[in-house]
Amino acid sequence: MDISVIKSENVTTTGGITIGQPDAPLTSIEFINAACPYCRKWFLKSEETMTEAVKAGRLKRIIKPFGKDKEDLQLGNLAHTYLPFDQPEIVLQTLSFLFTHQKTWRNDLTPDEFKKYIDQNLKLTPQDNAENLAAIIAEADRANIKFVPTIIIGDHIFDESIDMTDLSQLLK
Repeated sequence: MDISVIKSENVTTTGGITIGQPDAPLTSIEFINAACPYCRKWFLKSEETMTEAVKAGRLKRIIKPFGKDKEDLQLGNLAHTYLPFDQPEIVLQTLSFLFTHQKTWRNDLTPDEFKKYIDQNLKLTPQDNAENLAAIIAEADRANIKFVPTIIIGDHIFDESIDMTDLSQLLK
């Protein structure tokens, strides 16, 4: 990922799903798509480290579900419409489930089958969050963010390939 083209000054802390204390000294902004295998890698490998930093009060996470046009990310876009932006714990549980089980639904289900999958496994219904999702896409466009995952912590911009030791250092 070429981070030199990203205009981080156009990324805001508004919108998305906020997890953690509002006054935490560090903020991560995470542009992700629930159907992206690289987002899956990021989320699952960083989950413990990020959760620990949030619980310690050092980190506020802002997860921005990023709708993409790419064909194999369409179910991710659909999943985002089920995320209750005002219930961050439910969102984290949902994303954890979807990423953990991504290989069982990503390539095998039609949109209608995926809706049933979400209903049966997560007991979620479509949310009134289209405006929020559109704002995230517009923000990503202004910031020239093209790829998921894109994670920003302070002046650091990275993707799923960050070493966990480096991530831990950023979160101290």
